[in-house]
Amino acid sequence: MQYLFIESSKYILSVILIIYAVAGMSIFAVKNTAFKTAMAVIQNSVNILFVIICSMHMFLLSDNAMYLAVMIFVLTSIFIYLFVTQTIFPECNIYLLNNFSMLTSCGFMIISRISINKSFKQFVITTISFGISIGLIFLFSKISFLKKLTWSYAAIGLMLLSAVLVLGKFTHGSKLSISLGPISIQPSEFVKIIFIFFLASILWNEINAKKIILSALIAALYVGVLVLSKDLGSALIYFIIYLFVLVLATGNYLYMLLGLLLGSGASVVAFKIFSHVRVRVEIWQDPWPFIDNKGYQIIQSLFSITSGGFWGTGLLKGTPTTIPFAETDFIFSVICEEMGIIFAIAILLISISTFIEMLRVSSKINDSFYKQIVFGVAISLLFQAFVTVGGGIKFIPLTGVTLPLISYGGSSIMSSTFMYFVVQAIYIRLRKEDKKAKSNSK
Repeated sequence: MQYLFIESSKYILSVILIIYAVAGMSIFAVKNTAFKTAMAVIQNSVNILFVIICSMHMFLLSDNAMYLAVMIFVLTSIFIYLFVTQTIFPECNIYLLNNFSMLTSCGFMIISRISINKSFKQFVITTISFGISIGLIFLFSKISFLKKLTWSYAAIGLMLLSAVLVLGKFTHGSKLSISLGPISIQPSEFVKIIFIFFLASILWNEINAKKIILSALIAALYVGVLVLSKDLGSALIYFIIYLFVLVLATGNYLYMLLGLLLGSGASVVAFKIFSHVRVRVEIWQDPWPFIDNKGYQIIQSLFSITSGGFWGTGLLKGTPTTIPFAETDFIFSVICEEMGIIFAIAILLISISTFIEMLRVSSKINDSFYKQIVFGVAISLLFQAFVTVGGGIKFIPLTGVTLPLISYGGSSIMSSTFMYFVVQAIYIRLRKEDKKAKSNSK
């Protein structure tokens, strides 16, 4: 019986996650409230079942009781995320909440397979992030001056990024983080949120040439500091966020064309200036001649992706630790190897459904400030996922960014959690205001 469970679990996991993803997508096609509620219940059930099957599989295969402890911790977090949040904030968006819980659960399981200690650290950081996020929701309901902090956002963001440029330590050729004792912080992850708030505050009302030029200059400063820090993955994400938010605010698609042309030119300049950019382009084009050195990472990533097939080898049956930085930059490759390509596709579908739901929320907001924040967060999360996955499968050159909510990393999981709950805070606030307006009109 134990053998049967271990051998069949990889198929069950792929099937139930596809069920979860299809349930998430179906809510956009069907407007019936009862149907949507049923889909949400199915998603919650799949989330719980997923954690139990993964944990029991790893426990039975390794005889390590720590996997049972991981299961208890993650199931507790699911209960808090899904049920406690809905009890405190009945107006919350349950579909975004479900996806947040499912993606973090996937992250916990995959990271615990690589390192149980790192999984517990991730759990602690996620719990702290969640607690702060609940406070953010309360804060949003009380604060009314967020639109007026335009230049505060600009100054704080630039100060934090500049601090990394001056004080940061080099990681794989880039200045990414600042160490505060035993804690290492990557400010660019948090500044993304500040940057989105800056763009929304300067472009939400009475848009004119002066505001567009000023926003472009500040965005160029942000991206410029990141380029000087050689954090080119983050620089690309910031650039894309700016382009899309600008087009949303102005309705002028010519800005997108102009931005892409300028971005292409900047890419050529970066290729000429930075040696590590040339290396990444070189191994993207053909890594095989460099299999023993600079092409090792991407080749091991490709081996992992293909060796798992559609259903995966099963947890603890692959060799994902042969990929350097597997739990951060190449977590998608680990998923493909041990969970299978079908499972990995389901993860992408969940990310896409999150993006669509955030766009739906943004489209229903009348206040341009909040509309642009939600839209900016949606673009940031989806594009970061694209850059991470694209680099791991050799679709684009490697950038070294993480997969939101899944990859290991304190700054990454904390900033991604904040992004999800910023959208929740805006959604809850607007729903409360709508209820109040309807009540007053009666």
